[in-house]
Amino acid sequence: MPPKFVPRERKRRTLDRQRASLPAPPTDSDAIELIPLSKTEREARRTALKEDLARQHAKTKVSSKKQKRLDKYIDTKLKKEENAALLKKVARGQAGVDRTLLKSTKVLGRGREERREGFARALRERAAGINMAEAEGVLFEKRKAPRDRLVDDLESDSDSGEGEKIDVHGVEALEPKQLSIAASDKAFGGGLKRPLEMDEDGRPVIKKRKREKKAVFKIDLQPPVRDPLYVDKDLEPTWDGFDSGDDSHSHEGSTNESGSESEEHSQGEEEEQLEFEESTEATEETSSEEDGEDADVKKEKSKARTSAFKAWAEQQRNEATGFTPSNALADLPVLPSTAIFTPRPKEEDPLPAELVVKADAKRKAYAVTVTRSEEIQTARLELPVVAKEQQIMEAIFNNDVVIISGATGSGKTTQVPQFLFENGFGDPSGPTPGLIGVTQPRRVAAVSMAKRVGDELGDSGNRVAHQIRFDTTVGKKTAVKFMTDGVLLRELSQDLSLKKYSAIIIDEAHERTVNTDILISLMSRCIKARKQLAEKKSKLYTPLKLIIMSATLRVSDFRENKRLFDEPPPLVEAEGRQFEVSPHWARRTYPDFLEEAFKKLSRGHRKLPPGGILVFLTGQNEIRTLMKRLKEEFPAAQRTDQSGPQVVINPSEMVIENDDMDMTDMPYIVDEDNIPIDCESDDESDVEIEGLDDPDDEFKVEGEEPSTELLNFHVLPLYSQLPSKEQLKVFEAVPEGSRLIVLATNVAETSLTIPGIRYVFDSGRVKERKWDRAGVQTFETTWVSKASADQRMGRAGRTGPGHCYRLYSSAIYETFQDFAEPEIFRSPLEGVVLQLKSFGIQKVENFPFPTPPEAINLVKAESLLSHLGALDSHKRITSLGKELQNYPLSPRFAQMLRLGQVYKCVEFMIATVAALDVPEILIPQSLLGLQSYSNEEPLSLAEEELKSERQKAYGNAQKRLSRLSDASDAIKLLAAVLEYNKADDPETLCEDYFLRSKALKEVNQLREQLTGIVKMLQPNTLGSFRPKLHTPSTKEVEIIRQIIAAGFIDQVAIRADCLPSPPDFERKPKRAIDVPYRTLIPSFETASGQIEEDRSVFLHPSSLLSRLSMAKLPRFIVYHRLQRSQNKSGAAAKTRMHPLTPVNASQLATLARGTSLLSVSKPMGKVASLPSVDGRERRQCAVTVSLVGRQGDVGWPLATKEVVQKREPKEGWVVEKYLA
Repeated sequence: MPPKFVPRERKRRTLDRQRASLPAPPTDSDAIELIPLSKTEREARRTALKEDLARQHAKTKVSSKKQKRLDKYIDTKLKKEENAALLKKVARGQAGVDRTLLKSTKVLGRGREERREGFARALRERAAGINMAEAEGVLFEKRKAPRDRLVDDLESDSDSGEGEKIDVHGVEALEPKQLSIAASDKAFGGGLKRPLEMDEDGRPVIKKRKREKKAVFKIDLQPPVRDPLYVDKDLEPTWDGFDSGDDSHSHEGSTNESGSESEEHSQGEEEEQLEFEESTEATEETSSEEDGEDADVKKEKSKARTSAFKAWAEQQRNEATGFTPSNALADLPVLPSTAIFTPRPKEEDPLPAELVVKADAKRKAYAVTVTRSEEIQTARLELPVVAKEQQIMEAIFNNDVVIISGATGSGKTTQVPQFLFENGFGDPSGPTPGLIGVTQPRRVAAVSMAKRVGDELGDSGNRVAHQIRFDTTVGKKTAVKFMTDGVLLRELSQDLSLKKYSAIIIDEAHERTVNTDILISLMSRCIKARKQLAEKKSKLYTPLKLIIMSATLRVSDFRENKRLFDEPPPLVEAEGRQFEVSPHWARRTYPDFLEEAFKKLSRGHRKLPPGGILVFLTGQNEIRTLMKRLKEEFPAAQRTDQSGPQVVINPSEMVIENDDMDMTDMPYIVDEDNIPIDCESDDESDVEIEGLDDPDDEFKVEGEEPSTELLNFHVLPLYSQLPSKEQLKVFEAVPEGSRLIVLATNVAETSLTIPGIRYVFDSGRVKERKWDRAGVQTFETTWVSKASADQRMGRAGRTGPGHCYRLYSSAIYETFQDFAEPEIFRSPLEGVVLQLKSFGIQKVENFPFPTPPEAINLVKAESLLSHLGALDSHKRITSLGKELQNYPLSPRFAQMLRLGQVYKCVEFMIATVAALDVPEILIPQSLLGLQSYSNEEPLSLAEEELKSERQKAYGNAQKRLSRLSDASDAIKLLAAVLEYNKADDPETLCEDYFLRSKALKEVNQLREQLTGIVKMLQPNTLGSFRPKLHTPSTKEVEIIRQIIAAGFIDQVAIRADCLPSPPDFERKPKRAIDVPYRTLIPSFETASGQIEEDRSVFLHPSSLLSRLSMAKLPRFIVYHRLQRSQNKSGAAAKTRMHPLTPVNASQLATLARGTSLLSVSKPMGKVASLPSVDGRERRQCAVTVSLVGRQGDVGWPLATKEVVQKREPKEGWVVEKYLA
């Protein structure tokens, strides 16, 4: 029978059974893989949370935005729940882990641990039984037993002695008392040593001692008061040795001290300390035997013992050295000074920066005597800046550049030039013979300040003069010259060193005009050049001084500009003599500030006590409107029209300025319907402030009563375009019984002090002309800055306490900017760039502007100059550019004058340029009230007939002015100038043709001056100035039109439907002013989401082209400027262009030759090879020329031209000449 089958035992199963019988090892939480929730579980949890939130918000409508927030909340909550679950699992797994020996993460990475941390670690390791030896070495310290320490002390004492040494090996056999005696007997000098004291157990008694103070050496000039126990050094002291009758312990203490004192003297400097008394505190000993003794008695005994021993020790030392001491203080030796000793400098307060001497401190004093009247001298002494005269002059002598910041009323404008004059500046026989130049931003300030300073200089008043556009009084005797900044800029272009000046004062620098910024930047280079010239040629040149003055100046723009000045110029501050001015805020800010000004001014005139009123408005049109309403409301004391005679001058001898126009004299802004509108938005009105029951309460002046009789009204205008003689009327005496009311722009904001002004009415607005990045011009009425508002208020406190009535609320005031934006940010820069290029500045972007303009504006200016041929391809000035720089005009107008000389029509071009440069020759129809509006009140029959006649007369006048050309607005202006000079009665002609007489007079002055300049540059071009010119022929008119187009070659617009790819418009235009045009250089700023019409420009309603039918509108138009207006209806603003003249494609192709605007296509048809010249290939072919504004844009095809091309090495085929 076969054996029973027994299955073989498998090893694997046996091992499994053994493992199962063993207890389960603890799980390592760090090794466990924690798997997050599955997608299904997560979605189930999300659904549960959504249902829960839906039940909570069952009655609430959930928007899409709120639903997104709820979904985000659910995701965040799910993540937090998962993280919490994971943390709990980790915490449960690590619950039994011992963490006592774990280190904190704070100490990881540190080089070594602190002692406290070392002790803590050692304690933990010792408790855990780890590193026992090392831990105990840290925690325990091995110390000697007291008897061992005693032996060591005895060995050390025996080693220090000179006699027999003690055998310390048997010290344990000695008794305590014997030990003490042995130690004291065997040691050298034992008589001076205190025996070792032992307690009852035989252990040494260690006594505590106080720390000895360092020796203090004093010299007492009073006779010393001797201690009765002190023994004099000169006397033979009685010494009984160390075994006196005193207590043994006391002797031991004194001997111990004496021994220490002797050692100290032996180690110190003996010869230098003999005459000084050493005061050291005796060491106070406490012992068990003296516990019951009184402390004062012990102290006295200790002093006596110390004094006796000191006397004996000093006597012995003196005898040994042969020194005889003396008590005479006069015999005290002088301590020798060490070789390295440096005496401490005197402590003085540092000098202010303006008084630190940097120039020649040995300059010769020089002064000019000035005789003034007692009245003027008394008035000058009351000015705060006079008290600063020495500080100002020291700063000017010690520094080339000085900044003076003086508050309103300090007198800096009139007094600082006098300081310089009296210190020798401007005197031909003095050390600084050059002129004193004072610049002002406005002509009226330059003229009035020159007159005032001349009056104050008394007998030297004839040495003060002024120079402005079309007017000058400068002569050979002139020492102080007031001028506008444009005049000095023109002189800088002719002489960068300004050799004829010794000092330049730039006043009112806070206005930050373009000319002021450029002037300060150029002057920073000029003073350096003058300093170098003065060092090399001291007989011909002296250093030039620059003084920058302002009332409200952000000095950081100048002082902290390292590119402008290497070192910050010193700042001298002068307080203002400002009387108290009470501000009165409006309860509500009204958008129609002109109407509000009329109402408040009328009430103020009736209620206010006597005193002059100054009203700040935005422009001359507002001034004229308010004057007219006031004259209708109140009687006038005298005739106040401005038809007085013009100041007689000789313009041909003047130095013209680049730009001396005041932006406050700009006309009203009109919308597409030619309706004047206000540029401010209606959302500026604020909540009315309650609390004033009577609106006339603000006109009650404390302590004064209004006059019982109503004063007469003496109203005068003041703006920059007003003739100088009319401007100076505000300084004349007011008729008796009348109140002076001055209606002014911001020209009266600074420098001027109108006598008798007690009240200021401030509209808080200013009209500015701005350009955006695309070159679009806008006239905006904006709020002034806080600095300007404070300046205006200060006008009422110059001659006495005053009041300022602001036509806006305090809440609006808080939104004002602190300072006005520099003008260079909102002006075209082609004239500035050309001027800098003429000075040799190649990289204009590196020019040290006080506040640099945007780089894109500088690039645009260089591009325009390249189009005009003033700059070459490397951005260097060309000979044409230098020629254009000689003309005191913008580069466009200068180019037109140059072409006029070439084509023999320079007189007509001078008249055209003058007409384009002077603003507002023609009176717009919108200002005559000839248009009808839907919301105006119905007129009477007589008024309707009068209005109809005026409209007919205006149409006939425009028709007569457009006889030379019915499509060119520039030729229309030329016709107005020609008609004005032909008329026998120019004033009547101006009324009939609706022209501005003052503007045409200025045109003639500019014509005369330009004629003199052209004649000086090109003597054979034309003769003397002729006011009357013949009527140009048709050919001459065509040449003039093309020259105008050449000057504005980059400002070309094409009708939108004539583009290569015309855009689609939703609505078809119904009027000529609604037909869209596109400019060559885009007239819009790149922005996303702009509609197609935003990129278009439209004709201005005042243009002659606006009267044509849409079918007759030209394809191409050369325009003067772009202007963006606003609609009161709130519709989108349209960009309007002021056309100059229409041109055709062939003319544009000819005028754009040689500029970067013209591009040529690849050859068309047959190409003929020509003989090479200078190794360059040449060919003749036909090409299509196109006008391209920017690189990469699609050009406007103009015409097909036959050209000769040559191959340049780097540029390829370029046009050599045009054949047709």
